[in-house]
Amino acid sequence: MKTIRFILTIMVAALLLSGCRSSSVARKQKVQQEENMRLVHELMTVPPVSELTASLSLNLEGTRVSGQLRMRRGRSIQLSASMLGLVEVARIEFLPDMVVVMDRFHNLYSVCHYADIPLRNELGLDFEVVEAFFWNRVFCPGTRTVDDAAARLDVLLPDEKGNVRIADTEYGYSFLTNGKDRLNAVSKKSDGFGFTISYGDFTEVSKNWYYPLDLQITINSATSEVGATIRMSLVQTEKKNWADRTQVTRRMKQVSLEELLDNLDL
Repeated sequence: MKTIRFILTIMVAALLLSGCRSSSVARKQKVQQEENMRLVHELMTVPPVSELTASLSLNLEGTRVSGQLRMRRGRSIQLSASMLGLVEVARIEFLPDMVVVMDRFHNLYSVCHYADIPLRNELGLDFEVVEAFFWNRVFCPGTRTVDDAAARLDVLLPDEKGNVRIADTEYGYSFLTNGKDRLNAVSKKSDGFGFTISYGDFTEVSKNWYYPLDLQITINSATSEVGATIRMSLVQTEKKNWADRTQVTRRMKQVSLEELLDNLDL
């Protein structure tokens, strides 16, 4: 009888301990899920400012040019390059429905839609994705809400430095974050093509909101690698009077993007 009572006591204790462990694991999993959701929301939510302008220095494989970045969230992203910092020679504008590229030196311009951009389907490329690149945001192509994105994004465990990697299970994007409020890099590799955008020198440009002054871009193919560095300065978030889309003058001729790029020489 004592033996049976002892066995029953052990069994009950084992079940209780097992239940406690299961409950503890469930609590930890719930906490981790909540933290993952918080991180995704933090890095996908739009910034607290709607406009940003900056001077920039572009180093493309040893060729250096100066220029300007202008952004209005949800409306326009403009990148311009200048000769000797004085005369604008090239401009690219990302708009919600199209991309406009201008060669002011040869008075040429090209208009294309995101669907016509090479590798568009593989990248899920549209205005929102381009916007995320420049606003230092995590993105999830094709999703409508942050909650929809969170269901598709796989948040991995923090590494020894506290960095957290987020993976898009459909398009293959990988986001390296600081685990709190900062996107340090975004990368993608597929079928012999890949790229990485790394962000650095985060500076507070609005109350409790930091923006990277350094962008390093590396593009790889099966046969080559191209790198570019963008350094920003004089970052401002005040609203200014500039047009979302630059008006094309009568002197400018519309050509294909391939022809324009062949003529463009910075």
